[in-house]
Parts: sequence; structure tokens; C-alpha cells
Amino acid sequence: MRRINPGSVNSYIRYGNLKIPKSIQSECPQCRNVTEFMINANFQSSKNGILTESSCPTCKKSTVFIMMTKDGQDEQNEHADTYIYDIQASKNLINHIESLPTIPKDLIRAYRSAINVFESRENSATAVMAKRVIESILKHFLKEKSKGQPLSQQLEILPNHVDLAKPIQSLSHLLATDGSLHRMLELETEMDYETTALLMDLLESLIEYLFVLPGKIEVTHNKIIKKFN
Repeated sequence: MRRINPGSVNSYIRYGNLKIPKSIQSECPQCRNVTEFMINANFQSSKNGILTESSCPTCKKSTVFIMMTKDGQDEQNEHADTYIYDIQASKNLINHIESLPTIPKDLIRAYRSAINVFESRENSATAVMAKRVIESILKHFLKEKSKGQPLSQQLEILPNHVDLAKPIQSLSHLLATDGSLHRMLELETEMDYETTALLMDLLESLIEYLFVLPGKIEVTHNKIIKKFN
């Protein structure tokens, strides 16, 4: 999902007490061209929002738009928060880490700079910024123990200073047999759309944490070994 900046909305129409987009200037998730989407008025409404589609004028492929109308919507804001379904945006790490409250700001800046110089094909600058990102990560967890130590030794002792099991163990409280979520999963109580969306986020995070990330690190590690052997 990618949030639509209000400045990208060309025009609105009235939907109850809210204004929802009629025309949006945005990058197409399919062909990646920036174009104007005319929002289809054939809405599918739910408790918390409405869903509709629009075709890209360039590639003619359909794109899904979601507009939040309740709960999370700011009562002072008459414009509905609008999102475009863009699977590539959800895979872009920078879109996730910027919203995390615990991540160091200098790490975000270093990582964004690394992305920018990499996309500009500035190889030496990318190497410098990549080293700075690794140093920022290790400094965050190791504090004073990172000083004067080579990166290899810092990475070796990192697991002693990071509770890697904590994110998984914390789920045991959510799924306790007397808890609300457990009763919803057992169909003993009804689950609303907002909860199902959170549940899908949880499933994605679990799969990424337990399977995708370890696999990606192993594959990249093997490629680097092969590159220099």
C-alpha cells in the first residue's frame, strides 16, 4: 500500500461528510508511469472504508484505490486518507523503517543516502554509505562496545546484545487462550475488517521474519562468497 499525498489529488467529490478523490496524479503500480487516474464511482463500501478501481491511461491495467472513512480517520480532516495498492511500495524497506519509533534517525538518513547514491550508480559513494549504515546499526545495539572494534568482531558479538527471540515470544500473549484474538481465530467472536488487516500484517511479518529474511541473507552471503572466490 502506498499513501496518496493530498497534493497529488487533482479534484474531489463529496461522500457523506467526507471528500474523496475524483482524480489522482500518481505513479502507476503496473507500468511505473506518472499519470492521472480517474476514480471509478462504483464503490465497494465497508465499515471503515471504500474500495474502488481505476485504469491507467498508459498501460490500461486496473489499479485498486482504498479510502479510509472511519475509525482511523482524523475527525478534524474532511478529506479521506487514500491509498493505492502498490506491491512494490510495500516491499521497499525505507517505507517501513521511517514509521518505526525505535529506529535511529541517523540510520534512516544513512540508508536513504545509500539508496540515492546506488540509484545514481555512484559505486564508491555507495560503498562509503553502506559501511556507514552497517556502523550505525552496530552502534545502536553495541553502544560503547562498538568503539575501536572491526566490523567483523562487532557482528560476531551482536547476537549477545540483541534479543532476537523477543518479537516471536511476545506473540504468546496475543494468542493466549483467554484472549480476544484467540477467540476470533476460533470463530467464537466476530472479527472486523480492521482486525483482519492487522492479522494479515502479522502473517506477512512472521513469514518475512522466519523465512524470507534468513533466506535472503543466506542467498546474498553465498553470492558474495562466489563473487570473490
